[in-house]
Amino acid sequence: MLTVVTPRLLLAPTPVAVMRERLERADFVADIRVGRVEDTPSGNLTVHFPAEWPGADALIMLPIWIGRRERLPDPGPWCDGVVVRREDRLAVGSMGFKARPDATGTVEIGYAVNQSQRRRGYAAEMAAAMVAWALGQPEVRRVTAECLETNAASARVLEKSGFRRLGRRRGEDGDLLLWERRAPDADRRPPAAADGAALGLGGERSELG
Repeated sequence: MLTVVTPRLLLAPTPVAVMRERLERADFVADIRVGRVEDTPSGNLTVHFPAEWPGADALIMLPIWIGRRERLPDPGPWCDGVVVRREDRLAVGSMGFKARPDATGTVEIGYAVNQSQRRRGYAAEMAAAMVAWALGQPEVRRVTAECLETNAASARVLEKSGFRRLGRRRGEDGDLLLWERRAPDADRRPPAAADGAALGLGGERSELG
């Protein structure tokens, strides 16, 4: 189980039960499973999921994500996760990989931060840790991302995380900027064997603040 810990945050896979509960009510407390971290020796973490989590766009996608997680084999670390603030165990956003690494060794990251929690550097802090973890896996050659051209906050986060712009494409909501960060030894890594089936944070854009 992938658990990523930063000075202020913790990320763990979002349980399907939490997704279902969010569809039924807007503010609740639930347990999530985490890997071994210093303050949760039992592997359980009680998290407060506020009404604004996981964001308007992500909320619409929850039924699709639930269906994917139920149909597909265990995604391992390549799935959506909940970003938790460690000091008060508040769910402040979502972040994860949209699929397993594909045959070219490419994996795409997606993310969102609660409206009230933006402009605090949470997205940049966790994105940097997630990208570093992904590029440390031998089957990953590069991590990609995209954001709306009008989303300056998302672009700043990607720049801070070491991404470079590749170009743009037209999306349903406007022009999307395309980004990548490559492993230093990307050209020497073997091709990935994963099938790249979509798993979690789908959609065309990332929402950051």
